[in-house]
Amino acid sequence: MLFVPGHKLDWMLKAPKYGSDALILDLEDSVGIAGKPAARIAVAEAIKELRAKSVGLFVRLNGWRTGYLIDDLSAVVVDGLNGVMLSKTEDPEDVAALDLVLGELERSRGLRVGSIEICPYPETALAMYRLYDICMASQRVKRAGSATGPNPGGDGGRSLGLQFHEEDAVEGVAFGAYSVLQARAAGIAYIEGAMCGQLDNLDLVRRLGERSKRLGASFASAIHPSHIPIINEIYSPTQSDVDDARDIVSAFAEAVARGDAAVRYKSKLIDYANVRAAMDVLKKAQAAGVDIGDIPAIQIPAY
Repeated sequence: MLFVPGHKLDWMLKAPKYGSDALILDLEDSVGIAGKPAARIAVAEAIKELRAKSVGLFVRLNGWRTGYLIDDLSAVVVDGLNGVMLSKTEDPEDVAALDLVLGELERSRGLRVGSIEICPYPETALAMYRLYDICMASQRVKRAGSATGPNPGGDGGRSLGLQFHEEDAVEGVAFGAYSVLQARAAGIAYIEGAMCGQLDNLDLVRRLGERSKRLGASFASAIHPSHIPIINEIYSPTQSDVDDARDIVSAFAEAVARGDAAVRYKSKLIDYANVRAAMDVLKKAQAAGVDIGDIPAIQIPAY
């Protein structure tokens, strides 16, 4: 997901060419207070211009208690908007209130009720502690969590009192792991990885992305187009991943046909848990347009 300043219409209109799956049109920190009214108009125009393209369209709103949120929503809830990022989410009531307002706007504007996603951004210690309840506050919440914890220099790290020595340091990892636990427990499928705040340090983009993926992340945001190819590479299954997953499913299908529920595969024992993990890889690859080949039909218990 590529962040684009909401007051720069030309940047927003050309952003899809860089290859991100979605855009985050920003009305919050990248727009000064005096520029917010004009930015709302520009973001609404960008959504109208881009809604026919195959890119997700999200808007980062100003938080509750700023006096800007209702004006943001009034401007940007139009046909083509896929979701909103709620800055400074503090408690479940923030999400529940946003859900109600979105529902009213959807009804009044002829949009499908529930179609606009809510992405909560907890940025204080209290909000991070409450992430499970925040995620459970609305069925609109589909993505949340921060696999490696707060970013250096951000509001979350400041709230926790973290002292970062370098951008890819491990000081925030424990908090990130806790947020992944809460989000997964709430049924959230899409976990955000670390976003690199350095524009030209592509090696750091890769290190942060690989660490985030190991900690459970499934996507990441970017602040510069040059980060997108690296993020896409990290979070997309490789052909080797696909081949291995397909071979696991095939080997296990043969075992089940013989009446077994476990089988030796490349010097390790695989069972239904391994097959479920392999099927997750194949589904993700298929969703990304990767050819996964022929997969044998097999009945897999949910747990």
